[in-house]
Amino acid sequence: MAKKNQGTLNFYRLMMVMGVVVMGSIGYGLVSAAPDISLGEHHVGPPPQEQCIVCHVQKIAETPIMPHRPMGTCTFCHTPTE
Repeated sequence: MAKKNQGTLNFYRLMMVMGVVVMGSIGYGLVSAAPDISLGEHHVGPPPQEQCIVCHVQKIAETPIMPHRPMGTCTFCHTPTE
């Protein structure tokens, strides 16, 4: 087996670090893109996931549609507005 050049190994390390940084920034961007939960009579608490799904999946009373699969909790990505 041929021995690799030190410059080649450094190049692969640099590409690996750059890949990790890019994937981390994309992941952070996706999570931080979730809008805040606005204050209102339906968002006190915040409400349990089942109540969110009833409103945001069935498009009740001009609520925005949920563009993703239901998660364990809404506050994992959406932060309540103070």
